[in-house]
Amino acid sequence: MQRHSSAMGFVAAFTIAFHVLVSSGQVRVDAAELQERVVERTYSETLQYRCLINLPDAYQTDKSRRWPLILFLHGGGNPTPEELKASIRGLLGLPAVVVAPICPPSQYGDRYTNWDSMQLGEVVREVGKEFRIDEKRRSVIGFSMGGSGAWELPSYEQDLFSKSVVIAGLCHPWSLRHYPKTQVWVFVGEKDYMRKEQQETVSSAKRFKVDVVETVWAGAGHGGIFKNAMLYQRMLNWLVKDEDLRLVQQMPPGPAVP
Repeated sequence: MQRHSSAMGFVAAFTIAFHVLVSSGQVRVDAAELQERVVERTYSETLQYRCLINLPDAYQTDKSRRWPLILFLHGGGNPTPEELKASIRGLLGLPAVVVAPICPPSQYGDRYTNWDSMQLGEVVREVGKEFRIDEKRRSVIGFSMGGSGAWELPSYEQDLFSKSVVIAGLCHPWSLRHYPKTQVWVFVGEKDYMRKEQQETVSSAKRFKVDVVETVWAGAGHGGIFKNAMLYQRMLNWLVKDEDLRLVQQMPPGPAVP
């Protein structure tokens, strides 16, 4: 892995190699003859995670303090740094180190571009080596593709995150079956075209005893739920405070932002 960083930026590059073993032969079962063919290909891809990192105002003056970390995962597409900065604007005033990577596009096309839990775990650990992070107060928040990443990531990185905020995201039931004690707050738009699938994920999570609560925002669609959630101060404060999730989420979220 190669790494370049500064107080406001961080780049991590990972090389992933895939090897498919192929062989050829024949297998005889009873009277039927089965022919076996295996295709061998080697795939190699370098993923570079360019990260925006925002430090709290008192980070440089309070040298002894360790800070919460918030990992933000954007939705589909390849945002520019300015677009990403606009997306995380609500997080920047919090007393936390905010890390916002840009998902590296796959050389195989948009359908293969997605957040990789193993690589994101490495990003979080590398940031923790450079900045003073409270390892018991690490959170992940994401929208759409990033919301699914925020659902899945704690399942693969069992000891990294104490909290997760999922905005319009989905999760495979197998990941929910092996979920850690991470608290999960899910935001669903009432008019989201994938509302049914998102709420089915929440139902599965509850069946597997995941510590999850759900907020359905009246009048909000897929993009609208992101705008509303990122303006919801109760949720933003919860990311950095020791509050009971079930008490916090009972507060009415207010009218939808179009």
